[in-house]
Amino acid sequence: MPKVLLETKGIKQYFPTGKRRNEKKNLKRLSEKAVKIYKNDYPTENPQLKEKDLLNLILEQFKEGKKFSDELNATLTEYEARSNVHGERLYVRANDGIDLAIFEGETVGLVGESGCGKSTLGRTILKLYEPTEGEIFFNGEDITKYSSNKMMPLRREMQIIFQDPYSALNPRMTVGEIIGEALLEHGVFKSRNDDFENYVKEIMKTCGLEDYMIYRYPHEFSGGQRQRIGIARALALKPKFIVCDEAVSALDVSIQSQIINLLKDLQKEFGLAYLFISHDLSVVKHISDRIGVMYLGDMVEFSDKDSLYENPLHPYTKALLSAIPETDLQKSRSKKKIILEGDIPSNVIVPTGCKFHTRCPIAKNICKRDIPEFREVEKGHFVACHFSGAEI
Repeated sequence: MPKVLLETKGIKQYFPTGKRRNEKKNLKRLSEKAVKIYKNDYPTENPQLKEKDLLNLILEQFKEGKKFSDELNATLTEYEARSNVHGERLYVRANDGIDLAIFEGETVGLVGESGCGKSTLGRTILKLYEPTEGEIFFNGEDITKYSSNKMMPLRREMQIIFQDPYSALNPRMTVGEIIGEALLEHGVFKSRNDDFENYVKEIMKTCGLEDYMIYRYPHEFSGGQRQRIGIARALALKPKFIVCDEAVSALDVSIQSQIINLLKDLQKEFGLAYLFISHDLSVVKHISDRIGVMYLGDMVEFSDKDSLYENPLHPYTKALLSAIPETDLQKSRSKKKIILEGDIPSNVIVPTGCKFHTRCPIAKNICKRDIPEFREVEKGHFVACHFSGAEI
């Protein structure tokens, strides 16, 4: 088993909105609605109780798992969600307690819908964002509380390839200056001498860029070439770990394959570890050893790639995999497509219980009440679902 290079424990990343929420009017409206529905559905039960006492009784029964009508269940769920945030300062929950370990020389893929917190997790691991809670270990060393100055030596070992190759490069700097800037900053070279230039050209050649391009500016390159410049910049310091934040999403399919193959070749040559963030499940399967699926700031499933694609256990993972296009016409016709209804809930006021229950086709009352435990159901296969593996 290779050595654990990077590990996170319970990482939380909340961003304050600067606002407070006052739910008095909404809570009163919901309580009145809940009591009215209860009296209509169950007119003979507890007719003598006052409205406040009746509401408390209904809520107590709801928490104990008593089955009410769908309308009453929805009202009580909303009442509980809103009562939990009454008067509290509001936060965007980008990452909500994520445990992750990445080994030397492996690639961990990370997939999920836009806004689920993938990029935030990558930047928090690199401490470009300070984590709200949790711990980050790199090479067995706890770096969670490291200051910017103390992180500087580690920047040589931890790098990032940004999503947009157009905005990630300084338009006023040449390719040589962009790739070599960190080399001078970290003292690898003292000045822009011949050795410095030869080293930059060597890195460029490794990433598929020609020597003569060293004096050109970013606007003179295509999207694929710009991404190669970004990779060369990340590779220049010879890091051990690289966050690939949607490194191929802005590129044409033919260029994507070139960049993916380049990343795999560099991994074999230098023993790099990647956190590969992407929307494209086909690309993630091609490059990753293990894959994590995120939804609304939570990790809902994590497994090696073969187990995840052959035996997905979380309904959200099943829905994502069902959306992958099939080139085989016969398979395409027989493949069951799972259509998720509705939009992703707010990551400020999140649903109670399982965050996915508002869109889940197999959700039950327990899903609305209780947060599912992220547990190991098979060796190396983790899932957060009360009904993992159930047919949809």
